[in-house]
Amino acid sequence: MVRERVRRVLAVAGLVLVIGLIVAPTLPPGALLPLSIVWLAALVALARAAYTVLAQWIGRGGALAVVFVAAATPIFLTAPRLPPHLAVRLPCHRNWFWLPAWLLRSSPMGSLTFEVDGSPAKLCYGRPALRGRKMLGGSNVPFGRLWRTGANEPTTLITTSFIVVAGVPVPSGRVALYSIPGPESWELILNQATSQWGIESEYTEQVRTTELGRAIVRSETVPESLERLTFYINGTDLVLAWERTRVRIPLAPASR
Repeated sequence: MVRERVRRVLAVAGLVLVIGLIVAPTLPPGALLPLSIVWLAALVALARAAYTVLAQWIGRGGALAVVFVAAATPIFLTAPRLPPHLAVRLPCHRNWFWLPAWLLRSSPMGSLTFEVDGSPAKLCYGRPALRGRKMLGGSNVPFGRLWRTGANEPTTLITTSFIVVAGVPVPSGRVALYSIPGPESWELILNQATSQWGIESEYTEQVRTTELGRAIVRSETVPESLERLTFYINGTDLVLAWERTRVRIPLAPASR
């Protein structure tokens, strides 16, 4: 009887976890809190059921250790601010000290790994979707106002060498990419502060003091619309693509 109940819990909780991860990116942000509560409850139920099964095989202490390691591994991999040469090879960092980091995301984390003159680099960013809305130049991302250039945590560029981004020197390490969109050009803001939550109200005067520089980059309109924010490399440019907008951000190695 107990085994059958544990099996049901494992099956149902596992199914809820998988469905939650699949469904969350299709939902509006307002629906995520109740879904996240259900998802986290399923995670706890799965951990308890796994503990019950493992305890019969390896004892309570061993079972507790295995469950703890399994649950904590994603945090251990994404919480520390590792050196750049390691960070570019591991999953993107998450700001776990902020409550939204623990919720399911309608804008999933995306990443792009590339090289600048042979040196590895990585871009980590949240990927919001249109969902039938006008975003760039609309009420959600109005022209002339600060934008996190993504969603959730600040869009973050990790570099393993000194490079130049749109004319702004960027040392090895982490830099956040904020922007002020416009109809024909965007103002790109590179900032060494990356531990804040990405929401624009967190761009305080204290955060502003850590700016590396600002640059103006051109924006162009293309015929095809892209549903979800995407970054890609085209030649020596990092390209931001969303809706019918394409913004090219030049990348270059620092002068030797």
